[in-house]
Amino acid sequence: MTSDENQTQENEPIENSDTEQAPINKVFRIGCMTFCLAVFVLFLWVWHHQTQFNDNYRKASFHMRNDEPEQAIEAYQKAIKNKGRTIFFTKAPSAYNNLGHAYLSAEQFPQAIETFKKAIQMAPDMAEGHINLATVYLQKNEPTNAREICLYALQTFPEAPLLHYNLACAYALTNEPKKSLHSLRQAVDLDPAIKKLAQQEGALKHIVPALSK
Repeated sequence: MTSDENQTQENEPIENSDTEQAPINKVFRIGCMTFCLAVFVLFLWVWHHQTQFNDNYRKASFHMRNDEPEQAIEAYQKAIKNKGRTIFFTKAPSAYNNLGHAYLSAEQFPQAIETFKKAIQMAPDMAEGHINLATVYLQKNEPTNAREICLYALQTFPEAPLLHYNLACAYALTNEPKKSLHSLRQAVDLDPAIKKLAQQEGALKHIVPALSK
């Protein structure tokens, strides 16, 4: 056997190896391209719905400033719907709190209650949802429910002045002036600006003068 024939036989395994690797490399490239495309599409999806959330949130805030709660409700609902489609950033407790305020302004009390409860579930470490929920019950003239919410929330948020304020209102409405005054003092101690708010509150008109005693 000549040396040329020997060289040809030695080269054959290399050619076969290259032939076997070609399909593997092709599959790998296709897999990488598919993965990159999927990531890109996912990014577009999240970006689109986050943008829709921001746009509707701004629209809702505009309607609230213009005393248009019904339009604000619709815009906040659209914002929340789009937020839920962002996959990775689905929670929006501030949007739920603002939607609850819109329901409250429209005097849609059951919807406001349910919305604030959802806000509390999403952000249990925030006092705002509890404050808002108690406010709904006060506006519904259900001071007992408002009182229970405030007492429960104050165990977690003892330095939330508006919880003390709402509790003072609840006690005043249930004809418990001493407890109302105590709660109002705590609220004012935490935030002196609340005194001015209390002076405009009908339920506290006979309690506020006792603050200076």
